[in-house]
Amino acid sequence: MSNPVAAPQAPDHVGKTLRELRRSRRITIQQLADGLNRSTGYISQLERGLSQPTLKDLYAACTIFGVPMSWFVDLEEKQPEAEREKDIVVRGGQRRFMLHRGARTELLTPQLDSDVEFMMSTFEPGLETEPKNVPTAGAEYGYIQKGRLELWVDEEKFELFEGDSYRFNRSSTYRSRNPSKTEPAIIIWVGVYK
Repeated sequence: MSNPVAAPQAPDHVGKTLRELRRSRRITIQQLADGLNRSTGYISQLERGLSQPTLKDLYAACTIFGVPMSWFVDLEEKQPEAEREKDIVVRGGQRRFMLHRGARTELLTPQLDSDVEFMMSTFEPGLETEPKNVPTAGAEYGYIQKGRLELWVDEEKFELFEGDSYRFNRSSTYRSRNPSKTEPAIIIWVGVYK
């Protein structure tokens, strides 16, 4: 009698990336399972690399997290230099990114972290974000690298220009807008969670 053939395992990268995204967004396994119409056990197996995700599941996860499918593709080169730097360096042309309503947000670190987010967002002309209130302790720090930004924190408006920076508590209600009709705004920001 022959042994049954085990199903191919999901690459560690996919499971780790799914866990990073879920934790960085403060989403529980139950919430993700509900969003994918799957069981919590299945999500746990995906995150540990014990189950193979379907393309439908990955596409749904991309929709939930607002990231392109390439977020789950391991672009790591197999050269010794790339192996040594993969946990330390992010090359400019190899950043993972998210697209959401006219904003492109790039991850500036090799992995997502549940305590700190280090990102660069490009706001297209006229883009305005929805009001946000993150029910967590911590702060956001930002630097306007290019362009202008209007920032509302608890409904108080601040006009920021290239070279300006800001800080506010993550528990505040906040939103922002690029007031330019022609130029993008580039913001480098760090979200710190306690």
